[in-house]
Amino acid sequence: MKFDLGRFYKFCSQLRIETKEEGLKKLDVLLGTQTYVMNEIAKGLEDDVHHFVILKGRQLGITTISLALDLYWHFTHPGLQGTLTTDTEENRDMFRSTLGMYMDGLPKEWKIPLVGHNRNSLTLKNRSRLFYQVAGLRAKGSLGRGKAITFLHGTETSSWGDEEGLASLLASLAEKNPDRLYTFESTARGFNMFHDMYVTAKRARTQRAIFCGWWHNQYYMADPDGPVYKVYWDGKLKPEEKEWVKDIKKLYGVEINSRQIAWWRWKMAEVIEDEALMHQEFPPTEDYAFVMTGSNFFSNSRCTDAMKEARKQHPDYYRYSMGAMFQDTEVIKSTEKLATLKIWEEPIDTAYYVIGADPAYGSSDWADRFCVQVYRVYADALEQVAEFATSELNTYQFAWVICHLAGAYKNSTLNLEVNGPGQAVINEIRNLKRHAAALGGEVGHGLMAVLSSMKNYLWRRNDNLGGPTNSLGYLTTSQTKERMMNYMKDYFERNMMTIRSTECLEEMKGIVRDGGVIAAPGRGKDDRAIATALAAVAYAEQVQPQLIMMKLNRETSRHLDDKTPEQLATQRNVSTYLKRIGVYGQ
Repeated sequence: MKFDLGRFYKFCSQLRIETKEEGLKKLDVLLGTQTYVMNEIAKGLEDDVHHFVILKGRQLGITTISLALDLYWHFTHPGLQGTLTTDTEENRDMFRSTLGMYMDGLPKEWKIPLVGHNRNSLTLKNRSRLFYQVAGLRAKGSLGRGKAITFLHGTETSSWGDEEGLASLLASLAEKNPDRLYTFESTARGFNMFHDMYVTAKRARTQRAIFCGWWHNQYYMADPDGPVYKVYWDGKLKPEEKEWVKDIKKLYGVEINSRQIAWWRWKMAEVIEDEALMHQEFPPTEDYAFVMTGSNFFSNSRCTDAMKEARKQHPDYYRYSMGAMFQDTEVIKSTEKLATLKIWEEPIDTAYYVIGADPAYGSSDWADRFCVQVYRVYADALEQVAEFATSELNTYQFAWVICHLAGAYKNSTLNLEVNGPGQAVINEIRNLKRHAAALGGEVGHGLMAVLSSMKNYLWRRNDNLGGPTNSLGYLTTSQTKERMMNYMKDYFERNMMTIRSTECLEEMKGIVRDGGVIAAPGRGKDDRAIATALAAVAYAEQVQPQLIMMKLNRETSRHLDDKTPEQLATQRNVSTYLKRIGVYGQ
């Protein structure tokens, strides 16, 4: 659809706003940040994208221009059912007053035919209506209930408190109305549901993620003849500044000049007075936006470097088609959007692997996920070769996924978290072995080949009267989690662990140490990271000592791969593994 920006900007020029520096004035000179976001929305609409997630810095005028768009869209599109959803009642009342001020100041030729405007809604004579809602204080799950929404503006979404309500809100959005428009705009506040929304929008074909950097604002630069420039520009960039200046150029095609650097340094030194908070409030890139330094468990710089390398990787995408039985389950090629399984390296018969498996505790978009991480291991390194993650699975099906991956990547050691549903997963694996033995024949032998190829991490228990015993899997307590997370941190920050999943690295950036607890704060996700840590502890305590004895380091192992073409011929593709061994049809 076509969004007439010229007409919209003319409409904006008639609006009056209350400014901090100049009092009441017309919205006739727009900030570069405002025009950038509107241009991106216009380009998205031309591509039939109607859903936008906007990550912004402070004081960039995005909420101001978005409120103008709210009014304009309802004025020019009859019959809309719109919603303006805020984080607090205070902001709801303030934005309602702003819309009232917009309408009061319009000249006659732009006057909007109004039916009514009260605390709950704005109603126009063209049958369009804009409801006011508060996300942080609503009863759970009630935001979208009973509505068929064709327009939505969500503001400061990172502060919303009703995650169930957001799910119902998204479910109520029209999918085919040609006039529909949905925008969520917010600053970042760590790794929460807004972070998840932004990451989803980056990947989705029907959504668009927009990052609005402070450097789009033409006023955020120092006067070359003024004191700020003379004090804060010394003619050279600091090492960290060099990194994000380079990233801004590469990611967004924008050259940062010395006047902008001087402004940045002044703002941080004299106004914000905290580097971590400056990165959150005025992030140079989207990676800086979500991360608050200081209490982060993993090194931000190491995560950033690993993320740059991970983005260069191009895995193969698969998904599982679950059958009634394990032997009826298939692994099929998929797209990035629909995939649950990513493969960076297909199995090699002579390689060694560790597998970390973390069962899920919920089944919503923001619930814990079922996650499996597969790492090829050497005496001196771990390299991620596969990742499975989804929230839409049954416990017994998760056991099937584990068995399939452990069978394909043979010479593997599995470490399964046994807390909660983990015991049910172990029981299903045992049942599969019994089933294979009872079945016999070609299929039974094929099943047993899958199931017998993996070793289990043995947990040394001390909680019984008979003394220490060995148990399968890993019981995660505050003490054992500390141990496994520190193993992972040590390997990662010593460059021994190669993580290729950008999603896992995103989770790692959000993990913090709060007192004696290491976890993603609030509803932040850490399933992929936990599965990686489970693989790391199995490697450290069970597998690495054997590989050291075998003198199987990364260099010698990879050299062996190159020197033996017959070995490479035995490589198996995870999508055809079960078929090839005769577990199900040819």
